Amino acid sequence: MSLVIEDPRVVEFDVQTDEMLVNMGPQHPSTHGVLRLLLRTDGEIVHECTPHIGYLHRCAEKIGENLSPPQYIP
Repeated sequence: MSLVIEDPRVVEFDVQTDEMLVNMGPQHPSTHGVLRLLLRTDGEIVHECTPHIGYLHRCAEKIGENLSPPQYIP
């Protein structure tokens, strides 16, 4: 009688994977430009995540470019 349990469903492979950069952005059109994540992955493992934070504007910033600070109060 053996004390080692062998599962025939478990198979080990030597898999060669390449590092990949993936842009993970917003999942809804109304959140365009708010947040983008740059993921550095190796297979299914995420090694690094770099957030690129934007802003959602409604043209108020563009209007305020030509005004002095007291004139432009958001």
